[in-house]
Amino acid sequence: MNHLTVEQLNTENRSAVLSLINDTYDNVHGFEPLTAADLGALEQSGLFVLGSMDGKLVSFAYGSMVEEGLGEIRWAGVPEEFRGECRSLPPMQACIDRLKDKGAKRIGVASWLDAPYRQMLNHFERKGIEVKHDHLILRLDMHNYTPQPPSIKAGYNLRTFQEGDEQTWADVKNAVFGSSSTPEEFWTQTFSGVNKKLDFAPEGFFFAEKEGEPVGICAGIVLHDRKKIGGTFPGVIGWTGVHEDHRGVGLGRALMVSSLNYLHDRGVAMTEIGTQFYRTAAVNLYESLGFRIHTASFTIYGEY
Repeated sequence: MNHLTVEQLNTENRSAVLSLINDTYDNVHGFEPLTAADLGALEQSGLFVLGSMDGKLVSFAYGSMVEEGLGEIRWAGVPEEFRGECRSLPPMQACIDRLKDKGAKRIGVASWLDAPYRQMLNHFERKGIEVKHDHLILRLDMHNYTPQPPSIKAGYNLRTFQEGDEQTWADVKNAVFGSSSTPEEFWTQTFSGVNKKLDFAPEGFFFAEKEGEPVGICAGIVLHDRKKIGGTFPGVIGWTGVHEDHRGVGLGRALMVSSLNYLHDRGVAMTEIGTQFYRTAAVNLYESLGFRIHTASFTIYGEY
């Protein structure tokens, strides 16, 4: 990695910082573009730390105290062209050090946007910092995905959503995830910006069955309320799960492949999926299909 210099927000770099943050978090679900007034207000209540390389701003972190003993790093990241070498770590570490000086015993990181995630974890481990993982978003460049027939063990089959399957979907979802969904909630439960009434297409929702009994679900969804990426609306993989009695036979992969094939056929340029880092089998499956960790939320503890 080229030498990276840490600097603070100042009058000369304000417009560049504003553009850097907005460009980096563009099309991250839930992010609203910042204005110059927002930047000023945030500066009053927290700290911006920036990473500069060869005179160009390439990374940033913003931290503040939430309450006594609790700090937050709301954003820490780099734009797309600089991901891959954890260039957000120096400004994030500087934020951590400042929050520690203010009495933070734990710090929540709301949306880390850099790569690779494991390199960042190794950095914290060497410093004796404990990380409690929360949520990951992984992304797949669909130009790198080659459609493939889903391989499924004898005795099982896949089918798509049929009219009246709201009850069946709720039953499988509840059995797999321990939830308490009702058929009526099928049309209102959302995640990652899904607008079920606008985005639902039955040919993208899949069941895995054993002798006619649904035991797994997965959905490939085109997100029509999100900004376009690569000229197309992004896709998302959702509600992926298999009943515990039927795991280990490849159903999860077969369901994922079916959903990705569906999105590929619709020309989607980028697909994302959410999970938790401790769900090792899920992360391994997604990465084996070409997904890479894109954003992460976590909490850090320790002496920093």
